[in-house]
Amino acid sequence: MPDFAAPDPAAPLIVDAHLDLAWSSLANGRDLTRPVAEIRRAERRTRDNVMLTLPDLARGNIALVFGTLYAQPASLSFAQDLVSAHPGGYTTPAEARAQATAQLEQYRRWEDGGHLRLIRHLPDLDDHLRRWPQDAVPGVVLTIEGADPILAPDEFDWWWRQGVRSVGLAWTGTRYAGGTGDPRGLTLPGRELLAAMRERGALHDASHLAEEAFWEALDLTAPGALIASHSNARALLTSAGRADLPPDRHLSDDMIRAIGGRCGVIGLNLMNSFLDADWTLQGRAVPVRVRDQVARHWAYVSELVGWHSVGIGSDLDAGAGREESPEELDDAADWPRLAGAVPEEHREAVLGGNWLRVLRANLPRT
Repeated sequence: MPDFAAPDPAAPLIVDAHLDLAWSSLANGRDLTRPVAEIRRAERRTRDNVMLTLPDLARGNIALVFGTLYAQPASLSFAQDLVSAHPGGYTTPAEARAQATAQLEQYRRWEDGGHLRLIRHLPDLDDHLRRWPQDAVPGVVLTIEGADPILAPDEFDWWWRQGVRSVGLAWTGTRYAGGTGDPRGLTLPGRELLAAMRERGALHDASHLAEEAFWEALDLTAPGALIASHSNARALLTSAGRADLPPDRHLSDDMIRAIGGRCGVIGLNLMNSFLDADWTLQGRAVPVRVRDQVARHWAYVSELVGWHSVGIGSDLDAGAGREESPEELDDAADWPRLAGAVPEEHREAVLGGNWLRVLRANLPRT
C-alpha cells in the first residue's frame, strides 16, 4: 500500500473537478505515483512542469478529483501548441475510443496498486470520505471530456458500467455537439446521448460546449445534473480574436445563471490565460495571483448565482504547468491557498462542499 502524507485535519477538504491525470501520465510518459519534486528533477523542463501527482494530492488536502478520459483530436482550430507537443491525435471515433480506453486502464492500474479509489456509487463516496483522513488515498470520479470515444449513444451504458459518471459532449466540436472554436448546436446523436445519460443519472458537463448547443441541451439535462467542471466568466476575458482562446470557451452570464438556477456548480479553471486574457507565457504582461484574478472570477460568478454554485476545476497539467499557473501555486500542496480568494464563511463549500453536494445528489445508490 502506498504511503501518502497525512491530510491536515484543520484545513478544508478540497475537491478538484477537472484533472487530466491519465492523459498527463500517458502523453508525457510520467509516473504519477512519484512525487512532483522527483518528476521535475528528472524532466528538467522549461515549460509544462508537473504540478500534481497522486501522492502529492494529500499534501494539498485534495481528497477527491474528477479524472478525465480525454481523447485529443489530430487537428484543432486553436491550441496548436498542444497539438504540436503531443502529436498522434485521433482522426476517427475508433481512435478516440482507443485513447480513452487506454486511459481507463491506467486509472484501473492505479486503483489496483492502491494509489487511488474510483468512486462509482454513493456508498463508495461515503466510504472514501470516512477513510481518507486516515489513509489519504485520493478518490477519483471518472468523466469523459469530449464524447467522440463513445461510438454511439447506445454504447453509453458500457461506459457507465466502467464507472464513468460525467460526460462533456464537446471539447472542440464532436459528432455530438459544437464546442470550443466550432459554434453549432446539438446533433441528433447528441440528443440521443443526453437521453441515455439522463436515464442513467450521469452528470452533463457543459464546459467546452458551444453556446448554441448549451441552450439546446438545457431541457434535455436532468435538474441538478448540469455542471461546468472547468470554465470561467466570459465577461472578465477580452479574448476576441485570440487564436489560442476562442471567445466561446467560457461562460456567458446567462449560461452561468442557467447552471446556478439548476443547482449546478461551475469549477474555476486555474490556467493563467483563462483568468486574465492579458497574460502571456512569453511576455508575462500581467502577474496572475490568487487574491486578484482568482478572487475576481469567483466573486463575479457568485454575484450571479451565489457561492453555493462555485468550486474548483483547475485543469492544470493538461497542456499547461507551473509556468502557466497563478504565482502562489507551485504544486498541489498549495491548493489550500485558494481559500484566500473566498470569504471565510464560504470556504468549505467552495473548496469542496459544493461538488460533494452535486455528487451526493447524482451518484447512484447501488
